[in-house]
Amino acid sequence: MKRLNRTIIIFVVLLMAGAAAVTTLDPSSSSEILANPLYWLVIVAAFFLVIAFMATYEALEAMKKMIKGANGEVAEELIEEEDSWVDDILHKLTDAAPLDREEEVATDHEYDGIRELDNNLPPWWLIGFYLSIVFAVVYILRYHVFQSAPLSEGELKIALVEAEAAKAEYLKTAANLVDESNVVALTDESRIAAGADIFAKNCAVCHAADGGGGVGPNLTDAYWLHGNDIKDVFKTVKYGVPAKGMIAWKDQLGAADIQDVSSYILTLEGTSPANPKEPQGELMSKEAPAATEATDSTASTADSTITAVEVSEEE
Repeated sequence: MKRLNRTIIIFVVLLMAGAAAVTTLDPSSSSEILANPLYWLVIVAAFFLVIAFMATYEALEAMKKMIKGANGEVAEELIEEEDSWVDDILHKLTDAAPLDREEEVATDHEYDGIRELDNNLPPWWLIGFYLSIVFAVVYILRYHVFQSAPLSEGELKIALVEAEAAKAEYLKTAANLVDESNVVALTDESRIAAGADIFAKNCAVCHAADGGGGVGPNLTDAYWLHGNDIKDVFKTVKYGVPAKGMIAWKDQLGAADIQDVSSYILTLEGTSPANPKEPQGELMSKEAPAATEATDSTASTADSTITAVEVSEEE
């Protein structure tokens, strides 16, 4: 019996240690786990389950001794042993009548040789019952009367607000995740203005304030050395052109800044600088929208028709 008690004690200690170890797996969430009432409820429930198991085992051992004693059998199990402190705790938690007093609590109910005893309710059960009542009262007062804590719907709303804040914080840095493979030309005026400011501070010294060119090429004409697509411009600004003296700006500017200034550079094409530099590179034209092309072709057809009518009238 003492060996079993030691085994159960070790089991309880390991159970508690394992539950505590879970909180160390993710230190950032350990405080949330410890603050969760369900965590402690599981710990208490596990503790009482172990106590119930020990009490059940004690009851079965008592029945075994009683049956052997009734049959006149003598065994080592019937030798009275000094109760350990675990047995004392079990007796206090179960409040079961000892074997020598079972006649006092026996009832007339008997079935298959098993007599029903009128024992008191186990104190551990009563404690759990009273604690559940206290928990219910505290829960009602906290959540429904004083409303000092949110209900499930309120917790959801709070979580959504926190998620939106986290999303906004993420988007502040998400712009820097853009690169030459996924960059797109910006049309937002504030971003274009930011790009113009970056251009004035960093690029105007070589390309002129109006983009007309200086040491660097003219950015206002349709001639491009390294491509006129947003991805091409972004890549050129990011990695530079060391062979021609242009540094890589990836160490000075973030990806979002490079996207801003690249988008601004594209808006310079077609403008009229004060002192434009001679064209350099290959002539590249922007792709016209399909609707514009259709309109132009319709206009050309109309002009041809008008011209044909005029010629026929002259004839």
